[in-house]
Amino acid sequence: MTAQTFSESWHRIAEARIGLLPSVQVQRQRFGGADWYVLQDRFTQRFFRLTPQAWRFVSRLSPRRTVDQAWRESLEIFPADAPSQHEVIQILGQLHQSNLLYFRSEPDSVEIFDRYRQFKQRELYGKLLGFLYLRIPVWNPNDWLNTIMPLIRAMVSAPATLIWLFVVVVGAKAVLENLPQIADETQGVLALDNLIWLYLCMAAMKVVHELAHAFVCKRFGGEVHVFGIMLLVMAPLPYVDATACWAFRSRYQRALVGAVGVLSELFMAALGAVVWANTGPGLVHTLAFNVMLLGSISSLLFNGNPLLRFDAYYVLCDLIDIPNLYQRANQQWLYFADRYLLGSRDAKGPSTDTREWWWLTGYGGLSFVYRLMVVALVLEYVADQWFLLGVVFALTTFIMLVVIPLAKLFGHLAGPAVSRNRTRAISASAVGLIIPILLVSMVPWRASIRAPGVIESVSANSVTPGMAGRLDALHVRNGDRVKAGQLIAQLSNPELEYEIRASRHQITETELMRNQALATAPADVQPLQRRLAMLRERLTELEYRFEQLKVLARHGGTFVAPRVSEKLGSWVQRGEPLGDVVDLENLRFVAVVTQQQADELFTSTIENVAIRLSGQIDREVQSTDFNVLPYQRHRLASAALGWNAGGSIPVRQDDQKGETAAEPFFEVRVRLDHTVPDLLTLNGLTGHLRVALAPVPLLMQWRKWAMQQLQKRYQI
Repeated sequence: MTAQTFSESWHRIAEARIGLLPSVQVQRQRFGGADWYVLQDRFTQRFFRLTPQAWRFVSRLSPRRTVDQAWRESLEIFPADAPSQHEVIQILGQLHQSNLLYFRSEPDSVEIFDRYRQFKQRELYGKLLGFLYLRIPVWNPNDWLNTIMPLIRAMVSAPATLIWLFVVVVGAKAVLENLPQIADETQGVLALDNLIWLYLCMAAMKVVHELAHAFVCKRFGGEVHVFGIMLLVMAPLPYVDATACWAFRSRYQRALVGAVGVLSELFMAALGAVVWANTGPGLVHTLAFNVMLLGSISSLLFNGNPLLRFDAYYVLCDLIDIPNLYQRANQQWLYFADRYLLGSRDAKGPSTDTREWWWLTGYGGLSFVYRLMVVALVLEYVADQWFLLGVVFALTTFIMLVVIPLAKLFGHLAGPAVSRNRTRAISASAVGLIIPILLVSMVPWRASIRAPGVIESVSANSVTPGMAGRLDALHVRNGDRVKAGQLIAQLSNPELEYEIRASRHQITETELMRNQALATAPADVQPLQRRLAMLRERLTELEYRFEQLKVLARHGGTFVAPRVSEKLGSWVQRGEPLGDVVDLENLRFVAVVTQQQADELFTSTIENVAIRLSGQIDREVQSTDFNVLPYQRHRLASAALGWNAGGSIPVRQDDQKGETAAEPFFEVRVRLDHTVPDLLTLNGLTGHLRVALAPVPLLMQWRKWAMQQLQKRYQI
């Protein structure tokens, strides 16, 4: 109880005759090891929680006595625990706002009607601001649930739990045994021909999900009066109102109502995994895979994530015995700001002990960051699908995250709560608003570009035979230095050797026939001469091909072929690479930059260029010898940069080698200094290029990035 026993505003309510609505029921529950009283309006399904001290006063409210009489009676009976006048005004205001009170006099009835109208207006404004999450009630399923109570009792029972556990274990086994195949099929989940099936599976699973909430709520004595459609990012999905479970005395029953939706989806995912693992390609196989994916990953990321106000959030609140965790966590951070920034020494935090302090502080920070990430992802998705709708969503998000908090801040600064420290509160608020604006708009911040790349030799050439043959001998080993024209490998081709011998015999035979014709048949000499010239020309071509069986180094360098010895004795096709001859003293780093990054390189001042190689991130190589090729490219310098080889550059799916980028890019070439001590530089070694640009205010950087995204994604 606060030390402020009396209030200047007491005269406004002292003579009022107030009582709880007849529809309000009271349940005693335990939260955090303490007793609380939960008020439930059975008609509106609204709930309100009171401490035992507050309930002792509220229970004495009646139209037969005034508020002042009820307070004085409570003060006489419980002098140590009775609420102060200030707390009474606060409690009555909250109950009044929740429409749990009725007044005996007509003016008060008019006031409560106005308060109800204002509440409905705020509710409407909330729906307008959250138009992507609209809920439309459709059906009252309570009577239907009453008729199927035997089925509900059977499904919410110990045998049903054992069946659930068995199916989930079998499904998990099927998943673990087929992980590589699952990874392959996941790539086609968002294909156009699968989107309709994906949505239908999700809608059907959500029906089961929501019915599971209703079944468990009904099983423990709750009532479910609403089954409706929720427009989640314009996608219609079912929902039920199972808030009646909040009146359950057992927190484990309340937690089970919240958790059963995720449990039902895991059950369906396990069934889908079993069906998918035992069927071949086809519609049933596809549907089972969709169910398996939606019921496991998506369910755990959203409904199973307590940082979002879905099922897992309410389960967490019940298990840790901290109701209204989201609201109280926000109040905790508002208390920090009010107490330590604005200097309000009378500010009181929502936590009642050290345990709650840690929970509220941690949850408030984590959930805020996670919600911002989800809002950003939803905004990106909506804008990609319907740009104008994305603009509206961005405006409403700006209003909810910026405009409304600022309006509340200004109202708080002008209110009585900061009357003692108004000067400091206004100064701190001004500083807290102005300094970030100055930091992002006027103070230059370092900017940089980071791009993946690979080392290549300026004079690197692939070692390939000019003629197909069997690899008989290697005259150099991997890593040996070679000179220009040095023999690297020797191939043999029996068929070619046979053709050479046959051609030589044919030439000898033709020469003999020509010599004989000179003496006996002069008319045959000229045709034989032509045949002899053709045979000699063919022999020259065959001997040239034979020379191509010798693989020579085109230039000096280091022979790099770590697996060429495995090809000894095997047939090698013409042009098939045996290795590379690279000049390790003349290397360059080739980096891939996007079109947006290239614009920065062309228009900004470059201060520094540095390279970090894979496996040597503790070493940074500086360079001033670099250039940006002023034209777009599509083919990567190495397949190691693409997705198929574990790189970060998306590649085209029709390129089996993984060397063609999905989007055009620009290439930055940086000369490497081979004299850097203790630096391992090998042809084909990957790394990252970092280009430091001239400092620019963050606001200009963000503006440029936003304009580039609008131009790239939406052609604006």
